[in-house]
Amino acid sequence: MIEPDAAKPEGQRARGKAQKLQRIRDAARALFIEKGYDDTTTREIAHRAGVGLGTLFTYAADKRDLLFLIFNDELEAVAARAFAEPSNALFIDQLIAAFHEFYAFFAKQPHLARFMLRELTFYVAGVEARRFQRHREQIVVNLAEMVRRAKQQGGVDAGESDLVIGHAIFALYAAEIRRWLANDDSEPEIKQGLVTLRRTLNILITGLAPQHGRR
Repeated sequence: MIEPDAAKPEGQRARGKAQKLQRIRDAARALFIEKGYDDTTTREIAHRAGVGLGTLFTYAADKRDLLFLIFNDELEAVAARAFAEPSNALFIDQLIAAFHEFYAFFAKQPHLARFMLRELTFYVAGVEARRFQRHREQIVVNLAEMVRRAKQQGGVDAGESDLVIGHAIFALYAAEIRRWLANDDSEPEIKQGLVTLRRTLNILITGLAPQHGRR
């Protein structure tokens, strides 16, 4: 017996899949906000989205993967904006301008962001989780490109490779954004988060070695 979807023209099938995907994404987002990530089940998400449990798992491997499914498209768009235009500003100002995009994004949905940041550590199972890891590596590559340009402009003088420095910058950002989002009882303030991030990145950029003429 031919499945109903298989009998439809290609365009209709594609639209149907896109609509199901959006319903699943919307249902997961709503339930994670209403009940919390831990107390939401995949069965509840499938029911609210109006799809079978088997259909749900064709779009995401498990509940963690659904969490990444909510964020991936938006995060890739945020990264595209963050690294869209090369700048001649001071290197630290370029970094803060780029990371501002991410802080502004997470500030709109801090509760979901806390769940996602908790779940992503060492987690690579599932299509959407692997996609998120690739997205994270691309951010590091973009940061490395910023380092390369800063070296050419004389704003950075370091013997390490651009990629190693990019990883170090990303590691500091990842730690700071977790600390910024850590307090469940308050809404994160973008300005304060970026002030703290700037201070932390300045330590990396200026180094801890004594300055010339000082002890």
